Amino acid sequence: MTNHTEILMSAGSILKERARQYGPEEACFDRISKLATIILNKPISIYDIAMIHVATKLGRLQESRTLDDNYIDAVNYLAFAAQFANSQSSVSTAMEDDIVAIAKRFAPIQKQPTQVTDLVPVTVSFEENKAQKA
Repeated sequence: MTNHTEILMSAGSILKERARQYGPEEACFDRISKLATIILNKPISIYDIAMIHVATKLGRLQESRTLDDNYIDAVNYLAFAAQFANSQSSVSTAMEDDIVAIAKRFAPIQKQPTQVTDLVPVTVSFEENKAQKA
């Protein structure tokens, strides 16, 4: 399929299928942006996520210029970017609790020793230390 009309029609039908699989698009992009914010340690908006997906699809065209999937998905991600362009959904202080909850779910914080008795004693003799350095 290389006809532009077919590409656009496929893009629309795929959106309906994806919504059934993953739920509302904006909610999915919101979850992705929160996870990206945690990983990159800086605010990432849903618009940023849409544009990253566009970049991914465009980058894949280098190796697969005839694969319609890349064009179809790029069209959809550009449409999302347009929809999210005026969105104020970058991470704000109101979202910090959500982000912390997501972080704890995916990477639980380990209890740190709070007292000297919680620490595990380690004894290393002078000879062992010297051997480890060698």
